[in-house]
Amino acid sequence: MIETQHASDAIFENGPPVRIQRRLGLMMDGQLNVGRRALIVAAVGWAPLVVLAGIQSAMRSDGVLSLLWELGAHARYLIAAPLLILAEAQCAPRLNAIVRHFADAGLVTDKDRGRYDAAVASTRALLSSNTAEIVVIALAYLCVSAAAFSLSFDQFPAWHKTGALAPAFSPAGWWHVLVSLPLLLTLLFGWAWRFALWAHLLWRIARIDLRLLASHPDGAAGLAVLGYSLRAFSLVAMAPATIVAGRSAQIVLVHGALSKDTTIFSAGLLLAVGALFAVPLFFFTPVLMRALQRGSFEYGALANQVGFAFEEQWVGRNRLADNSALERPDFSATTDLYAIVANVYSLRLVPVDLKSIASLGVALLLPFVPVVFMALPAEQILADLKNLLF
Repeated sequence: MIETQHASDAIFENGPPVRIQRRLGLMMDGQLNVGRRALIVAAVGWAPLVVLAGIQSAMRSDGVLSLLWELGAHARYLIAAPLLILAEAQCAPRLNAIVRHFADAGLVTDKDRGRYDAAVASTRALLSSNTAEIVVIALAYLCVSAAAFSLSFDQFPAWHKTGALAPAFSPAGWWHVLVSLPLLLTLLFGWAWRFALWAHLLWRIARIDLRLLASHPDGAAGLAVLGYSLRAFSLVAMAPATIVAGRSAQIVLVHGALSKDTTIFSAGLLLAVGALFAVPLFFFTPVLMRALQRGSFEYGALANQVGFAFEEQWVGRNRLADNSALERPDFSATTDLYAIVANVYSLRLVPVDLKSIASLGVALLLPFVPVVFMALPAEQILADLKNLLF
């Protein structure tokens, strides 16, 4: 009965601000409606800014033109925020499948099933917590307030200000600080809460005495599925990368190129985001080290015994063999055993594969493709393309 419950119940589909979306009727039980919600988020976060800036322009201000050239705002509210909604359909089911794999594949033994179930139930409860949702929303507004008060008025874009002699926010500026930016940060912090609980759940599972197979063909003692979490988080990682890329594109548009400091900051932030998603996988490194040590001794001893028996039977000056000897089962059995033992000695100490790393890397770098084309002169791009042909 417990297995059926864990196999069917949602875990990571929950999380801030899901509960408030359910109260608003944007989500139904078992239906994420990510497409509709992504459109609503884009409409709420971006469209009012354009409308209010347009009204502001009608009152002798360049608000709408300033906003239309603000590539960072478009990247945040037309791409990044909807991505955080769309990621629920990709990320949550994959994380659920990884968690269930521990039970379905027999990695958790019967004696430790209670600890595993308790960890999963605790994670589900924390993801559905009303308190967490309130804290996430409050933290979003706190960050917006801190950022707004720490900036001088000259640092705000033209569409954010009324243009009058006395410094004041325009209607578009107020919508930005009261709705658009808190909405984006709420979605980001909601995913941060999901990720923190994902990491905590893996930490608790890694402390269980898992039933690992050092010779498993996945090269990670049966834990290679954990590496798929990097693929699951690819859309989530693309959202902050899009925000950084939008800001970089705005700098290129205004100044013609990125400064060295900006480039270093952007690269460092991307590396930090990518490394962050890989950190929970290192919780299993001690477990895999023990599996490798145990497997090396046990399978190594077995390989020695079979190898000695094989040599006594077939190797030596007084042993004569013809082509028919290759058809004997001794050869194939020894070869198969040595292939299994080779799996043990090639066991990875971090359960991640290159395809998963590449998937996350592409998600982080893809938003910067337009920035590269913006930073390079069109003449140089055409010249380089011609050089590819001649």
